[in-house]
Amino acid sequence: MTTPYNTVGTARDETGNPWRHVVAGFIALVFGVNIVPVMFNLLGVPFIAEFGWTRPQISNGLALFTFCDGLSMLAVGALVDRRGIKSVVPMAMAFGGGLILLTLIPGQIEWFYALCAVIGLGAGAVAPTVYSIVITAWFDTRRGLALGILNVGLGLCGALMPFLLSTILRTEGWRAAMMIVGGISMLLALANLLFVLCMPPAWEKDRRAARGHGTVAGPSLISLARSKHLWLVCLSIFFVSAATYGLLAQLVLVTTDRGIAMSVSLAALSTISMSSVGSRIVVGALLDRIFAPLLAGVIFVLTAAGVLLLNHTHGASGVYLAALLVGVGLGAEGDIAAYILSRYVPRASYGRAFGLVMFLFAQGGGLGVFVLGKSYGLLGSYTAALYLIVALVLVAAVCISLLGPYLYSVSHTADTSQSS
Repeated sequence: MTTPYNTVGTARDETGNPWRHVVAGFIALVFGVNIVPVMFNLLGVPFIAEFGWTRPQISNGLALFTFCDGLSMLAVGALVDRRGIKSVVPMAMAFGGGLILLTLIPGQIEWFYALCAVIGLGAGAVAPTVYSIVITAWFDTRRGLALGILNVGLGLCGALMPFLLSTILRTEGWRAAMMIVGGISMLLALANLLFVLCMPPAWEKDRRAARGHGTVAGPSLISLARSKHLWLVCLSIFFVSAATYGLLAQLVLVTTDRGIAMSVSLAALSTISMSSVGSRIVVGALLDRIFAPLLAGVIFVLTAAGVLLLNHTHGASGVYLAALLVGVGLGAEGDIAAYILSRYVPRASYGRAFGLVMFLFAQGGGLGVFVLGKSYGLLGSYTAALYLIVALVLVAAVCISLLGPYLYSVSHTADTSQSS
């Protein structure tokens, strides 16, 4: 049975209130990693007009970012397990600094790609990964709710950023937009990493003891990979990410190409994000009460239905409904990945295992972007790619349903937030 590291009876003045990690992450994620797919939705036209780049060229930049984003999340898990929270500070500087440096790029596409890579390599510090690792260590019986509230910030980013960025674009231009959001993102992440986030004292004690012996606490990833559970989680998250993040990054292009008005497309983009906000809260609470693989399977099927509807609708109401269903999956997948993994891997290995899951999560999003871009480049439409994405999400539903009973069940002791 898994329990939080600092259990009931730990003094409040030693640990503080664990909910501070949830609040800090919530605020930071509003200006977190989801800025990038929103940016690619809105800056495609200005980039084409100013630099003469093509859609596939710009999409390749997003795919490169997504691949490097996955590497950064893999690194976050390993760094936190080995060196602690503050070890990811340079990554936060790379993300925000990369966004700011975008304002200085010349017309050569290679510079754009280089900065997409830099931003991606720093993205792990402004993604839910680092916050989820901390929250999972502090919470047990209310872990799902805490993760759900955390990830609402990520959903609000997708809901608010299209309007904030488009407003700044109209009044100040795209360079000012990148300067503002890049600076805010970096400052929030640095403040949290340096002054707020910490792991439970017992976790730090285990980490330092293991480091003293030249190793890390808990079983290695190689050991965990001998079990089906880690790979079933990885595959399911990889496939469903292709649908949610692949579409989030190119929804405006997909819908306007079908004759949908730009205003409707932008509203649908916000609908996805607002749907994800509600989904995060509801699913987070349900994860503490319902067998998580069953809940995940239902949500993934709803996501597939949303993608299928998007491939067939030509009206605003159909687009909004499709966006609502895709948003349910977008909102749930982060909570599901963080929560489910904690029930199938030992807590001392959680950071590394979650880093691997989030690496594949990012690569799934990159696959979705690549498939959509290739479909348009080769066939002149996104139809074939959307059918493939539907199939991948249904495979994800099958994978998650095969996990079986929890290996590490929920403790019925109080969370650390209830300790005195």
